[in-house]
Amino acid sequence: MKSMLMLGALGVVTMLFGQVGFVDSAQAARDSVSDSPAPVDVLSEEDINQIIDRRVDLKLEEIMRGKTQVPPPKDFSQMPGMGQTSQSQVRGVQQRKAEGVDWVTGGSVLQGGRTIYAKPFVRAPKTIVGGYIDFTISDCNYGSSRDCREGLEFDQERFVPFFYSQVTDRLSVAAEVEIEHGGPQGNQGDGDVKIEFATMDYRFTDWLNLRGGIILIPLGRFNLIHDSPLNDLPLRPMVSRLILPSTFAESGIGIFGTFYPTQLSKVDYEFYVTQGFDGDDTRSVDTVGAGGVVTRASARNFTSGNGLRSIRGSFQRDNNQNKAIVSRVSVSPILGIEVAGSIHHGKWDDAAKHDLTIIAVDGLLQRGPFEILGEAAWASIEGGDPNEAGGAPPPRMDGYYVQGNYHFLPEFLKKAAPSFFTDASTFTAIVRWGQADTNTASSTNSNDISRLTFGVNFRPVEDAVIKFAYTLNHHEDDPGQRNGWQFSMTSYF
Repeated sequence: MKSMLMLGALGVVTMLFGQVGFVDSAQAARDSVSDSPAPVDVLSEEDINQIIDRRVDLKLEEIMRGKTQVPPPKDFSQMPGMGQTSQSQVRGVQQRKAEGVDWVTGGSVLQGGRTIYAKPFVRAPKTIVGGYIDFTISDCNYGSSRDCREGLEFDQERFVPFFYSQVTDRLSVAAEVEIEHGGPQGNQGDGDVKIEFATMDYRFTDWLNLRGGIILIPLGRFNLIHDSPLNDLPLRPMVSRLILPSTFAESGIGIFGTFYPTQLSKVDYEFYVTQGFDGDDTRSVDTVGAGGVVTRASARNFTSGNGLRSIRGSFQRDNNQNKAIVSRVSVSPILGIEVAGSIHHGKWDDAAKHDLTIIAVDGLLQRGPFEILGEAAWASIEGGDPNEAGGAPPPRMDGYYVQGNYHFLPEFLKKAAPSFFTDASTFTAIVRWGQADTNTASSTNSNDISRLTFGVNFRPVEDAVIKFAYTLNHHEDDPGQRNGWQFSMTSYF
């Protein structure tokens, strides 16, 4: 009788444990019989307690092991987001189920002060944030030159956050925000904040993709790789400043893609329809006359002094409702060689009467530690005048640059300071020659500029570089050398 009571107590206890998730009562009873070689009616109270304790311990160990092995959640939609409480999350899930949708937007998601967090990127984070920083010291003498004013100057030249999001397997979004010279400052007015580009891409296949937004214009090579950490010298080529006005972006839409004719060759193309240039913009010019009287007048931006840089169009409106087309095709027959041609064509004036056409060619040759690269551009401006009479722009502009690089890292440096000089580090010696003429029809154009640059830099890793360069600047209106040096630190982050 006593053993029967013990067996009954065992069943009740194991049943209770089973209901709270430790063991199943029926299975526990069977296990306790099968695990014991002795008949049930000879089990002592101590034996029964040992069996229960063993089963409970085993189940607890199993639960604890399971907790440490649970992988991180993959579905963030069921997890509280920023600003949410557990109760608000439950209500949100119930609401979505009740309405038969996966996510609700608009007024239906108002949650008081937490409404600002009702965003899909908060619910399921997927955006990558990065960018680059660029700090420059420069000093030019005998009068300033473009990008290098007279005297020693420190310049937080650029801080550029970058955003990228893979929304779906086929849809992606990318954007850069450029903060120049520390941003706008009320007492200086020399800083700037602007969108560098902001595009949405939809991928169909390698050779066909759709792109829309503020597009980084594929005109020449430099504009596509203008990031400071990608370039070996502190200053940009003159042709890439005045004729191909990097950074150059326009609102538009188009397609791009890549073909692979052979295993080692590829062809890249881009084709867009954009807003185009706005050459009828004017600016205010102050003239100081006799007695210090300041006269303010209106002057056209489109001059040889400003080149094409000053007539980049609006991201919002089209000044003449006549769209421009831009395209670039590059061919790489083998690794280390690339040649490309590009064109930009459209109307530049408000009346849509005059064409502006820019043609550019560029190339790259890499062999071991040596690189040769460069680009050339020609601009033809309908309605231009060699003397720029009556506010007319110049009829033609052109420019080019050629650059040679040599990469090296002495072996003794790696041995002497391996923590500073690694396999990822390199030095580069650079020489660049370039010219830009913003009015080729005039022999007295003061903005006919030539520049010879020598430089050396050190990359501790590929994405960061410390640069030093010396420039020899020749201006047509001032044959005297306006020489200067530049030091730069820049890195992706």
